[in-house]
Amino acid sequence: MPVTRQVGTDRPESAGAQYNWGLGYLLLACTALGWGCNFPVMKLGLAQSPPLLYTALRMLLGVSTMLVIACLTGNLRLPHKRDWPVVLSVGVLQNMGFITLATLGLQYLPAGRAVILAYTTPIWVVPAAALFLGERLNLSKAIGVGLGLTGLLTIINPLSLELADSDVLTGIALIVCATLVWTAGLIHVRRHRWHGDVLSLIPWQIGMSVTALAPIALWLEDPADIQWSLSFGLNILFSGMVASGLCVAAQVAAMRSLPAVSLSLNSAAVPAVGILASFLILNEIPSVTDITGFFLIAAAIVLVGLADWRQARLERPAMRERAKPQDPTITKAT
Repeated sequence: MPVTRQVGTDRPESAGAQYNWGLGYLLLACTALGWGCNFPVMKLGLAQSPPLLYTALRMLLGVSTMLVIACLTGNLRLPHKRDWPVVLSVGVLQNMGFITLATLGLQYLPAGRAVILAYTTPIWVVPAAALFLGERLNLSKAIGVGLGLTGLLTIINPLSLELADSDVLTGIALIVCATLVWTAGLIHVRRHRWHGDVLSLIPWQIGMSVTALAPIALWLEDPADIQWSLSFGLNILFSGMVASGLCVAAQVAAMRSLPAVSLSLNSAAVPAVGILASFLILNEIPSVTDITGFFLIAAAIVLVGLADWRQARLERPAMRERAKPQDPTITKAT
């Protein structure tokens, strides 16, 4: 899942910002490829491991990879004491909560459908930010939310007889809950003023996830049920080191190379890769409702991203004006 752009941790967008477009889009392509392919990879891995233990293993590999990256880049340091509450929140909600619920839901759904549902989070953020943060809900964002919800209903397809299968309902409910948990964590992130660099904080966030999930996984599931083999080893290495480690680092680097609207496009690209990868790896053929829902949701994500970008551009002059130092010759009236 994409790393949240965290206030105060990366280079702000400004009128004079110099973006590294080539590097940025290369990094986004790598993250879309890694995260999109990860859904069919996880689907295969769940055939050889209980879901909670599988999730704990991939998180353990992910945090190990991020610790190495942070160390090599000189970003390995303890979080600021004021950042710890949100490090905990991101670790438990956006990492453990989202990934665990999405993995559990993946047991009951085709990988292609699961990845589409998992990447509806930008849709939920809009009404949540308006409700809890007082952010403006303009016409473009409202249309985007409407398109996204229409796409979600299209994928769920209430008129389909498939809904008679309780497993399908369970899978949909788990993944939609995962997106809501992620949104709750994002609202907390947006309200927080960060004091540390995002790359130095990610290992601690994922570490919180492992610390919270591992005891639960060991309590509810038996490690003896894991079918260790070369294929499973390669599977968990990809899901842990690549998807939960290298792709996260690539997304952080992309944040510093591209404007936020480009990162929104990545939320639409990952499901597209996931659908194609599920077809190539698992021979899954997406239904007409899945494809229709995907295009509606992708259009909604792009629309919301463009609305955020336009709003940020309108607010830049006022932000620059507030940032100007006050003329020392001007005295405040008393």
